[in-house]
Amino acid sequence: MKGVILSEKTYEEAEKLIHEETIMVLPLGGGTKEHGPHLPSGTDFYIVEELAGQIVETCDVVILPTLPYGYYPAFVDWPASISINARSFMDMIKDIIRPFARIGVKKFMILDIGVSTQAPLQLMASDLHNELGVYVAITDFGEIWKDIKDQICHQKEGGHADEAETSLMLAIRPEFVKMEKAVEEYQKPFKGTVVNGKKIVTIRSKMKTQTGIHGNPVFATKDKGFILLNRSVAMIQDFLEEFQKI
Repeated sequence: MKGVILSEKTYEEAEKLIHEETIMVLPLGGGTKEHGPHLPSGTDFYIVEELAGQIVETCDVVILPTLPYGYYPAFVDWPASISINARSFMDMIKDIIRPFARIGVKKFMILDIGVSTQAPLQLMASDLHNELGVYVAITDFGEIWKDIKDQICHQKEGGHADEAETSLMLAIRPEFVKMEKAVEEYQKPFKGTVVNGKKIVTIRSKMKTQTGIHGNPVFATKDKGFILLNRSVAMIQDFLEEFQKI
């Protein structure tokens, strides 16, 4: 293992590992959020834990414990779904980063696979850079997975509990996947927000499909999951090599 899992170290060992050249990685994935009738509520958590586990094997980073709570307002009406207020969410991340910044750490990466989390995380990163001079990199898996999904997925569109997420879970934790309950369903966009295939206006709303699915998980396979996982990990590894040079 090239990197370090901080929770496995004593404070004496941690003191030698954390310094100005260290890259701290905070994995972030909802520990309990609806993912349709076929996937567990901890889907995001399991996926980001797997990503973090592979990254620490090959990258010189210090991995923090995975944060299982975040800003997920679209799912507040679904059973077992938790969303933290956006401001509280931002403050929580700041409080995690500040102790390390005080002892000289300058580079952080938030390994985030969320969508709604992106906006508050970006604001938080700007605030901390202005306040402490630190750099907080935030992964955007919507973009990381986009081209890969276009190449290997067959669903007409997706975004939640879909072909891609289901494939990842088949590769990572197949014992939790109930493929017999997977169905095709799509959340319709508001009229006028998409013109010629381009989104010109954003309107935030809750997940309103009958099953909580947006996409077609029926097409999911374990092999597609491994492709998504391996290619995205490689992209993050390439970034971390460049981030190390700053």
